[in-house]
Amino acid sequence: MKTWMAVGVVLAALQASGTVFADDGGDGVKFVKSCKGLLRYWDGKPSETDYDAGAMGYCVGVVHGVRGTLQILGSELKDDRLRVCLPDDYIEQAGVRAVVKYLDEHPEKLTSLVVSVTMLALRSSYPCK
Repeated sequence: MKTWMAVGVVLAALQASGTVFADDGGDGVKFVKSCKGLLRYWDGKPSETDYDAGAMGYCVGVVHGVRGTLQILGSELKDDRLRVCLPDDYIEQAGVRAVVKYLDEHPEKLTSLVVSVTMLALRSSYPCK
């Protein structure tokens, strides 16, 4: 009985989280809007429409997750062009700024997967030399 309850809880959690992950269908427009709103919030200049905790959390969560993945894989990657080398004083806010800057400079990437664009942005801003 406990096993079936655990399975039910896991399935319910997966079902609920599916709507969050389903959003990564290449909607970089919504993603960059959320990230820009988050930056304005961090800078102390939010507008009424900026405060969407879910969207801001999604932005910083994607950046955090991609950054963590790249750091973990970095030791395994032999090609420095595929790695990121973050400074010791790196904070997630800098990663979000890198993503916004990258998407502003590469609007053609707004239809790419959000995770892929985040990876490209971090590699562009923090290349290994």
